[in-house]
Amino acid sequence: MVNVSAVALSGVFANEKRIAVAADNIANANTKDFAAKKLELSSNAGGGVSTRVVEKNPATVAVPNNEGGVDQLPNVSLEEELVSLNLSTYGAQANLKVIKTQDEMNKYLLDIQA
Repeated sequence: MVNVSAVALSGVFANEKRIAVAADNIANANTKDFAAKKLELSSNAGGGVSTRVVEKNPATVAVPNNEGGVDQLPNVSLEEELVSLNLSTYGAQANLKVIKTQDEMNKYLLDIQA
């Protein structure tokens, strides 16, 4: 039997990690030689998700500088990062709602058995 709370909690942690990765990318969007990252999700056999932080491909892009040379800047799209932040927020809220509903159902079950 799948533990619904454990599955939802893994979703909360995955969304927390996605927020951290997006925040790191945004904070370092103009930092030379910073490698932009992304989060890969995979499903677990017993339910839930596991995460892995990997570098984007390509992690950096060449950008002309004022001295006539080229700088390597992170491959960060602020628009994509903001969308990722919003999706992560909604995902975490949905998973927390599942945990809350599971808790309420457990209370009703205990009331019925009492």
